[in-house]
Amino acid sequence: MDQHRPATPYLTSRPAAGGRLRLFCFHHAGGSASAFHALRRALEPRIEVIGVQLPGREARIRHPLPQDMARLVAEVDEHLDPYLDGTYACYGHSMGALVAHDLVARRQARGARLPVRLVAGACRAPHLVPAFVGAHAESDDILVRTMLDIGGMSPELLNHPDWLRSAVSLTRRDLRLCASRDTALGAPLACPIEVFHGTADPLVSERDARAWTGRSAAGCTLHPFEGGHFFFLRESRERFPARLAEVLGGLVPYEAGDLVSGA
Repeated sequence: MDQHRPATPYLTSRPAAGGRLRLFCFHHAGGSASAFHALRRALEPRIEVIGVQLPGREARIRHPLPQDMARLVAEVDEHLDPYLDGTYACYGHSMGALVAHDLVARRQARGARLPVRLVAGACRAPHLVPAFVGAHAESDDILVRTMLDIGGMSPELLNHPDWLRSAVSLTRRDLRLCASRDTALGAPLACPIEVFHGTADPLVSERDARAWTGRSAAGCTLHPFEGGHFFFLRESRERFPARLAEVLGGLVPYEAGDLVSGA
């Protein structure tokens, strides 16, 4: 058995043994765990960045995506639970923030270990109608144009019709998943929430981002960034990991003989 391969297809790498903070990252609609490669390089070795790969993309292209968010989150909880036994945090971008929030809410409801931080990027508060979700019912042309406008799709795909069709189909399935969510939420989360927001985001206003405040009983902080919906990959690609490291830095546990939070 490959000791580097995780026992679940939901993870792109097997979490290492030891006391490092694990940061589980949940990708945007139409995206994949590869979106966090640069973040991994920026935060390691102090923080272990672990991409969560949803079905239907990259190495999981043949894995069916559940039809509703509740079923997906139940699967994620089951598969990740063995790796959530230590100090961990969650970062979700856009759709990924909703997946991460619903995962934490599910774990809280069943009395499981919670993250030390939930970090939500480019996402309306979970009790609001998700941004862009209605686009799942639009034509391919409109969906493509919208994705190009917000920076969620490379113009290069227009030169590759087969790839473009696959990207549109995946995005549509993900948006349908978001539309399936129940926005009637339970008790506020017991962990703090950090909200990362692109000041020029056409899909998520500052008011939408601030509305996360009501979802935490332990405090919620808004962090504005220059850029649009994908600020973490573009306009603020250097400031984003630096700020995330600041937010999580004091939470990094001790390594054997090394105070890693002392930098």
